[in-house]
Amino acid sequence: MQIPQLLQKGDRVAIVSPASPPSSQQWKKGIDVLESWGLNIVYADNFLAKHFGLAGTDDQRRSDLQAMLDDPTIKAIFPLRGGYGCSRFMDQLDFNKFKASPKWLVGFSDITALLCHIDSLKTASIHGPMPNNFCQNGGEAALNTLHQLLFTGKTHIQAPSQAANRTGEAESTLIGGNLSLLAHLIGTESFPNPVGKILFIEEVGERLYHVDRMLVQLKRAGYLSQLTGLIIGAFTDCHEAKLEMGKSIEELVLEHCAENPYPIAFNFPAGHIPNNFALPFGTKIKFLVNSDNVQVVGQI
Repeated sequence: MQIPQLLQKGDRVAIVSPASPPSSQQWKKGIDVLESWGLNIVYADNFLAKHFGLAGTDDQRRSDLQAMLDDPTIKAIFPLRGGYGCSRFMDQLDFNKFKASPKWLVGFSDITALLCHIDSLKTASIHGPMPNNFCQNGGEAALNTLHQLLFTGKTHIQAPSQAANRTGEAESTLIGGNLSLLAHLIGTESFPNPVGKILFIEEVGERLYHVDRMLVQLKRAGYLSQLTGLIIGAFTDCHEAKLEMGKSIEELVLEHCAENPYPIAFNFPAGHIPNNFALPFGTKIKFLVNSDNVQVVGQI
């Protein structure tokens, strides 16, 4: 696994918009944060472009990201936000220069597609907040975890225990992201290898029977049976529809993982919430679930 260099003051970092455009000026507060960390900001040519619901045409978004992947002076890439669109141009990206000079990619939501593809290239990345949501009320602790991870390589997250948790411990690399994107990537070269890994999943705005369908898809693909641990983040605004399941998120997950004895933690503070803690993907972590708390600990 290739691990990009940790950031230092003075490093050049890129701002791109590979998915949807920002809907407000909130992203500017995120830029202020990056500058307060001592980083030099490089804006992609089309980072504020719009093409219907996307942040520019596919070619604009692809060329912007390609330029930053290729530039060896760029030490990290921050998409402004998620939304939709990354997978539309994934197959047209060339990662050869990126592999020769890896840099951090930081994001979540639709950026899951890029994080998973980078994992398939055996390069580490970070699932975490993006500039458009750096400064949400209640997200201060999460932003601190991102700064600590990028500049020191340390991860130490402790969350309250949940009644549905399955206790245990695992030590392995972390993969995953948005559940819809993971299901979307099945059958592609970007789909991350699950063998022996710890999987993190989160979701937003999906009906519970949609969540069930995606979990069934992962299960039928043999994905859930090959893991050593499972971290369930926020499932924000995921409710019953007219087609009712009659089960909670916890019950659905435990049903589909009943044959697998690994530890499972629910309501972990990451996903489409202000308190979106930064998680290192592709590097080894310790995952501890006991009756008192849940811990994710790592050092790059």
